[in-house]
Amino acid sequence: MTNRMAFTARSFLLRLALPTALILVVAVISRAGGPKCIAGTSYFDPTTTGQPLVWPQGIITYYTDQGDLSPILPSASANSFVAGAFSQWSSVPTAALAITSGGQLAEDVNGSNVILNADGTISMPADIQPTATGTPIGVVYDYDGTVTDALIGAGAGNSSQCFSNAVYGGNDNYGIFASYQHALIVIDGQCVQQSSNSPMSNTAWCA
Repeated sequence: MTNRMAFTARSFLLRLALPTALILVVAVISRAGGPKCIAGTSYFDPTTTGQPLVWPQGIITYYTDQGDLSPILPSASANSFVAGAFSQWSSVPTAALAITSGGQLAEDVNGSNVILNADGTISMPADIQPTATGTPIGVVYDYDGTVTDALIGAGAGNSSQCFSNAVYGGNDNYGIFASYQHALIVIDGQCVQQSSNSPMSNTAWCA
């Protein structure tokens, strides 16, 4: 009986992992509750010292992967899930943010184009790199966990790591006038391989 209860509890926690993690990543990016970072003195323009970092004009535009997230979340369904997650923040009456989809990235981001090189550097498509300010937020659907393995470490994309690695990322480029310029979000498709793990099965995410 104890083992059965432990298994049930673990399954419940894993089902919560993906939607909870995505909410947290979106919260880090949007910061509807207050500033996460303020401008310091070593990089930012002196006139912005002490000011909170914000997205320029309060506008966030995100771009989603061309590929599927998992067998049960093809591209269109994954896009709906991401849009729903962002809407949790943009719909808050006091949030000074406008969040919209800019469309898709230029490719299916996967293990063939996100590569950990022998020297420890990582090769990845141009439109998800920190310098890709034309696609200010890139949302990657890591279908088989290989992108996560490359970015975090071997085995990090395995389904056994979903509680910590289901969704990760954040801001990775900053403007000198106290602004965020780019962010990357990676969703591990290994964490949504069956309907019981799908964030769509959580009524809190239903439209």
